[in-house]
Amino acid sequence: MKIKASMRVVLFTLALVLLSGCASTPVANDPAALVNNFQQPIERVQIAAVDALVVTGFDIKKQEPEYVEGFRPPKIGLVVGSGGETVGIWLTEQGANGTRVTVDTAKSFVGIIGQRNWNTQVMDEMTKALTK
Repeated sequence: MKIKASMRVVLFTLALVLLSGCASTPVANDPAALVNNFQQPIERVQIAAVDALVVTGFDIKKQEPEYVEGFRPPKIGLVVGSGGETVGIWLTEQGANGTRVTVDTAKSFVGIIGQRNWNTQVMDEMTKALTK
């Protein structure tokens, strides 16, 4: 049974879209991760982490006292499968009023061309919220 060339293109494109939407898992010790220390209690920093993800367009997928994760849904744009990033934010208490924050954007292997790194924007939003 022969599959027409146009059907192959449609099947290939569909497979590419599905694969590009599968984001990887963020890693706290990734060399590309962004680290900052805030002189704020961990509870306040955790709230700022959630808010920063929401402001930058992420849906909250995990919300724990020391970890927050957001997922930005993939979009079909100039590059098929742009978007689909997952951002993880790790919080480590550093005394009564100090918190170390690590932000990492994970990207899927296939969708890496259309995806972007959100580390700086998420950290900037957290800094704005915590320095008011």
